[in-house]
Amino acid sequence: MSTDVSFDATNDAVVQCPYDSYRAMRDNAPVLELDGADLGRPGERVFAVSRHEDVKRILRDPNTFSSRFGSPAATPSPELLARLKEVSKDGWPNVSTMLTEDPPSHTRYRRLVSMAFTPKRVALLEPAIKEICEELVAGFARQPRVDFMEKFAVPLPVAAVATILEIPDTHREEFKQWADSSVAAIGRAISDDERVAAERDIVAQQKYFASELDLRRTEPRDDFLTDLINAELAPDDDVEGGPLNTAEMLSIIRQIQVAGSETTASLLADLMVQLAEHPDEWEKLKADPSRAGRVVEEGLRWASPNQGLFRIVKADTEIAGTPIPKGSTVWVMYGSADHDDRIFDDPEAFCPDRDSLNSHIAFGHGIHVCLGAALARLETVTALKTLAAHIDTISVVEPESLRYGSSFILRGLQALELELTYQ
Repeated sequence: MSTDVSFDATNDAVVQCPYDSYRAMRDNAPVLELDGADLGRPGERVFAVSRHEDVKRILRDPNTFSSRFGSPAATPSPELLARLKEVSKDGWPNVSTMLTEDPPSHTRYRRLVSMAFTPKRVALLEPAIKEICEELVAGFARQPRVDFMEKFAVPLPVAAVATILEIPDTHREEFKQWADSSVAAIGRAISDDERVAAERDIVAQQKYFASELDLRRTEPRDDFLTDLINAELAPDDDVEGGPLNTAEMLSIIRQIQVAGSETTASLLADLMVQLAEHPDEWEKLKADPSRAGRVVEEGLRWASPNQGLFRIVKADTEIAGTPIPKGSTVWVMYGSADHDDRIFDDPEAFCPDRDSLNSHIAFGHGIHVCLGAALARLETVTALKTLAAHIDTISVVEPESLRYGSSFILRGLQALELELTYQ
């Protein structure tokens, strides 16, 4: 294969539309070495893996490919690190939990969190999520032009996760700010002052939820936080470790908050763009709301709001015939894998009736598959059904002006103005 392929994940043209670059990589350089410094990982050998089968193989093999890659944000300078430590000393340690851990630690965290974040608890949220959707639509009903991000895509997942965590309305604005600060530096370059400000928000978030956890210890409720405190491993779990401590719970709450808001908002926005571009699909959805599940799955495949994460190679290995030395970093590219024509016919097309619909890996794969996948699906399916019940036609205002944010990991539109007619 030709290795005469270049890929700059931070180039704005690539960020706005990476799919031609992904195809060139899959066809000609399925394992491509990149400049680690460009990805915020200076001094590391970084290999981008773009084919579906190779990405799945890596995600299934935590013994060779470790999730202990640290933060997906750029490595801070010594001066910035000192400033961040000065701010974070007032909070709790940033414990590595589910996202950046391997078994057996990861197994312990996953089992304990699963005891609180159960399918039953997620399913019980459906009436509340439907009510949130109806209220949001009522907020812009009959308006011919709507800022969809501001009026629907962003507030829905924020409100859904806030419902799980029992955040009162008076703290919803802070809650959204905390989520934004948690992802501010992921896959994008921001100033040192912005990094410090984000760290202050993270400490504020920690203090708020530490207080809530203390309250649940003295006044238990039938809620997620109480279940998280009470989760304990049984002898037949075959995993060692006690209940979660405060720092571990704060880390998990932060992950749930981020995963449940940022990526779901991005998915909703991309879905509306696709449905505007494919009015036949919107008509089918209006006529048969049960299609919403298929539309969401294709939206997940097409958009892949999380474009991929890193793994650390624990032993010399090879991928697609390319030697990968121990200690290297591998970037597993979900966004490219979900557009691989070896798996998906005509992958750039938006086709909810495709045969390979459930082969996407937008939520990851293997032991690290997203714990919040059921919640994200419930939110998005409920949203589409609600929107289809009220909106007749959709079109994007100035589609040529649509822009994605600068992160090469979290892909999402910065704004989306829609022109709507109503039923």
